[in-house]
Amino acid sequence: FAIILRNDLNSSHVHFEQKKLLLHFTIHDAYLVKSFYDLNPTEKQIHLVQQIWRTKLNSCERLLQKLIAYIEENLNSSLSKKIKHQVELIHYDYHIQALQLEYFQHKPNEYQKQLMIHICQSKYEQETSEQEYEFLKQKIAYYNLPSQSFDCSTISHHPLIDSIQNLTVQEALKKQFKEVAIQSRITLFNMYLKSAEDQREEYKKKHEANVKKMDASQRTLNKNEKLSSTFVQLINERCNKISERIRCIYKFKSESILFKS
Repeated sequence: FAIILRNDLNSSHVHFEQKKLLLHFTIHDAYLVKSFYDLNPTEKQIHLVQQIWRTKLNSCERLLQKLIAYIEENLNSSLSKKIKHQVELIHYDYHIQALQLEYFQHKPNEYQKQLMIHICQSKYEQETSEQEYEFLKQKIAYYNLPSQSFDCSTISHHPLIDSIQNLTVQEALKKQFKEVAIQSRITLFNMYLKSAEDQREEYKKKHEANVKKMDASQRTLNKNEKLSSTFVQLINERCNKISERIRCIYKFKSESILFKS
């Protein structure tokens, strides 16, 4: 039974990875999409590409449903959660890319293309740094639990100190070693937290500056250069999906810490 289960799992994993490739997008893919619309395709050609994309998506959806059912029936809870998390990310990747496809379909000029790219990138950086800061605070709280104290760690018993015959000297060294270790950890945690906080503020200001730049350009640019309400809506929707994807990643990480504590 174990061999059959392993073979079935390997087969499902291969199919899953193949389908995942259909929805996993890179910067290269984004430029391919941009290049496609730069060629000024006809409505018929755009419709054909969209049909191909929907066919691939529907095929992937059916496979994912079967995979989820298989996971729930056969796999342990931890692995099941990991794979479900990856499936969630695939859906986010699809929606993020679909919004970009729709944006390019409206034939933005070069300025409008670059503005969308910069705002979405700065949103990614801002949300990531925000979630990383909060996640770091959670990790520090975890390492400050009694179960993670110095006395419960492996370094609390050093062979060299334990080998000292004079118990008074041994206890004095142990106390000094413990104080140094605890203070070093506090200093390190504070340094990590300060660095993460600085980065969070930096990326927050950067994104706010990009949004202000977009708002200001709406008042100063000519009619052809301005972003239409459709462009603004698509940019906002894409930024929201990017934020949701990042929060999904860190929610999964946080749950892993809670499971350990």
